[in-house]
Amino acid sequence: MRSYAREAAFCKIYTYIMSGNFDGDFSQFEQGLTEEDIDFATTLVKGVIDKKEQLDEIVANFSKSFKLSRIYRLDLAALEMAIWEINNTDIPRPVAINEAVSLAKKYSTEKSVSYVNGILAAYVRSLQ
Repeated sequence: MRSYAREAAFCKIYTYIMSGNFDGDFSQFEQGLTEEDIDFATTLVKGVIDKKEQLDEIVANFSKSFKLSRIYRLDLAALEMAIWEINNTDIPRPVAINEAVSLAKKYSTEKSVSYVNGILAAYVRSLQ
């Protein structure tokens, strides 16, 4: 259920980007989330919030075609979450990228899929 926990975290990160608030309430997702999943999702959201400025800087540096203010907020949420996971967990980088791309595919535009994939692939290459 990690994928669903990530999706819940993604929704909360998007809400935070739009409103500046994180209420910590995952009750709307609880049907499909275990306590461990909620802990994982909470860790993702709080991690992104704590490192938001650094994550935004990374996204801005790798987004050659758009200023940060022009990036779809859904794409930004997926990018921030994936970059935070890449930097702070032992989850394989391809998994973090694939999950972000899947979220972009489900929630954003058709062009967002290649955009999110391209930014994350370039970022991972820069780490090697």
